[in-house]
Amino acid sequence: MKSLLRAPALWFCALVPAAGVVTATVPVHAASSADDETLRDLEARIEGQRDDVDPEVVARIAEMGTREAMEVLLRAYDQFGSIYMRRAVLVRLAQFDEVDDAYEPALEHLANIATQGRSRDLRVAAIETLGRCREHGKTFLGLIVEAPAADEIRERALELHVRLGGEEDLAWYRKIYDRTSRQAIDEANGGQAKDEKKRRRKRKKKDEEPPPEQKKEIVWPTIQLKAIALGAIMPTMEEGDLARAVDRYLGNSQTAPIARTAFQELARRGSKRALDFADALISRPDFRGTDRALAAQVIVKERGGAAAKELIDIAKKPTTQAVLRNEIAALLSGLEDEKVDKLLLKLVGKGKGAQKAFAIRATSHIRDDKLTKKIRKGIRDKDPLVAIATIDALAARKDRDSIEDLEKLLKKTKDEDVRKAVLRGLSFIYDGENAWVERLKEYGVHEDLDLRNAALNEIRRLGRRNTVDLFRERLSHPDWSTRLIALHALEDQRDVALLGPIVEQMQSESGRMSIEFGDTLFRLTGEPFGDSAAVWKRWYDSEGKDAKIIDESEVESLLAMAEERRLKAVSGAEFFGIRIESHRVAFVIDVSGSMQEPTRGRYVNEPGKPRIEVAKAELSKAIEALEENALFNILPFSAGVEMWIPDGVEASKESTREEALEYVGRLGPFGGTNLFGGLEAAFEDQDVDTIFVLSDGEPSVGDIIDPQLIREAVEEMNATRNVVIHAVSVGLDLEILRWLAEDTGGTYVGIP
Repeated sequence: MKSLLRAPALWFCALVPAAGVVTATVPVHAASSADDETLRDLEARIEGQRDDVDPEVVARIAEMGTREAMEVLLRAYDQFGSIYMRRAVLVRLAQFDEVDDAYEPALEHLANIATQGRSRDLRVAAIETLGRCREHGKTFLGLIVEAPAADEIRERALELHVRLGGEEDLAWYRKIYDRTSRQAIDEANGGQAKDEKKRRRKRKKKDEEPPPEQKKEIVWPTIQLKAIALGAIMPTMEEGDLARAVDRYLGNSQTAPIARTAFQELARRGSKRALDFADALISRPDFRGTDRALAAQVIVKERGGAAAKELIDIAKKPTTQAVLRNEIAALLSGLEDEKVDKLLLKLVGKGKGAQKAFAIRATSHIRDDKLTKKIRKGIRDKDPLVAIATIDALAARKDRDSIEDLEKLLKKTKDEDVRKAVLRGLSFIYDGENAWVERLKEYGVHEDLDLRNAALNEIRRLGRRNTVDLFRERLSHPDWSTRLIALHALEDQRDVALLGPIVEQMQSESGRMSIEFGDTLFRLTGEPFGDSAAVWKRWYDSEGKDAKIIDESEVESLLAMAEERRLKAVSGAEFFGIRIESHRVAFVIDVSGSMQEPTRGRYVNEPGKPRIEVAKAELSKAIEALEENALFNILPFSAGVEMWIPDGVEASKESTREEALEYVGRLGPFGGTNLFGGLEAAFEDQDVDTIFVLSDGEPSVGDIIDPQLIREAVEEMNATRNVVIHAVSVGLDLEILRWLAEDTGGTYVGIP
């Protein structure tokens, strides 16, 4: 493997060969000691069994702690084909960090895998292992930051470097923080960019052809790198430097992480500049709601109740983002100030929907019968926003006098969000009464998916053992999301008698659901059979009926093992390095006009491919690699949303991959960015259990544009579904995509 870590930065390159071509300086077969005999035996087992060898063999070799043992592991890495066994090698290379004649090739191998490994799982494993090498890891992490590697790897490398770093690294962190794209190009040119411009102009005048030269890779700065570096140097920065950072980067959604980091440090120091920025920021409706909410926190911290009138006026404005309005409500409620409370009480029941909801939330700490009676009127409000805020407030007060009206609303409302809120509120007020549990069981077999799943979630939360039969029956429900809730509810019981029904249903599952069932059985029994339904069936028939449920204290230590077992597959479908484990997946793809823009160029004077072409190529590869029984759909979105198959993923049984690939090939960029529309359409297909969403810009059109509101809407849609969202940003680092992946247990990948 050719090293991506460039020679000028690698002082040891002349001493150490590239990791992929390391050869033993002392042949193993020449050794004669007992330990060396053991090493030969272990290497022979690897050569004979390859990926079927016990990972303990790798561990035993690493424990020898010699140069020869390290070289055996590097050769074994090339022989293994599975991610599982290769990762086992990478993790063990950390044990050579303090071995004088072995740490350089061992850690260089980790650095090379981190920067150019094909598998994202292996790249991440390599970089995390370097972060555990306290003696020499920092050097290699620094080289990765300065290498033309994937942004997420460079950013993680810098995070780990900061953990290991000290005062001697502050100047370098400052350089990363200050670096511009122009400087990155100059550095790639060896600092000769200006001279090269002059030479190009002269050649143009003389019609000369440019001389052939080696392509020069650019190590681009990123916003996340700057923000991480800023976090490292902040303690040494003057308030003026921090203020300039806020001034320079505030208001731009892309640079917001830098401005936010500097702003928070100013606020932590109690700087007057922080309050000045907060005053300016809170009054700007064109700035992001999340940043204005941060400003509100600073204002309340410094001024307390004296800021109430100003903040209430802002909350009442129709242009105020929901995230800011909710934050103001929480801050004012938290003050528990009598003067502030008087102002808030005057607002209850007045204004339009958002204003009414704000007043209800802002008075949540006040326990007063007259107020509660006034709030109850919101149950009949036609605005769902007011109704939901009312229900939550009454539930928090456990107001039994509202039960009758809430019961009526549950039967009458057609709004799914309101219905779920009523169900949640009543459950909280009834507080587990048997009669209510019986009502919930009736809703648990309802035809409506959201109502059914909401009821089942409530029953699960209450933890009643007399509901086991209901969950056993729901375990075979046609809808996957209902089966998933039932599976987790049965797992909660930790009863050996329930292993049989779980194993039996697993025989009918596939894709993500097979993994969910396998993980549940693993957490109950500790048996490492993964998603193999047939193996679980053989185990249960032979010994499972007499098995013991493992103690919950053991589960956490076994989870890492479960993840490693999952990596045993040698290959599989991927989308931008994210493994596709689902058999019911929706690809939500941005085809807006900006997707015709080029990706970031890797080389000087050479732009990248158009974003749309990069997306189409990766999508085509993923479709070709999907398992034969996998169901999928493609939902391109721009100003509107299309679907490859309007009838959803189930209809892809009747379609061919060739048809899908032809459809992908016809996609072209045009229009705005309706991110919410694409996600909403994917959620409308109840068979979808996993979404891959790709976008290159902030939402610009659609029913919801504000990123925070999109996040909240998706969270609400997913409350009873448990859909996993994997997100890919192209060209820009999009916070909304990071949020979606983080909230649902998915993976976020940024493509420059």
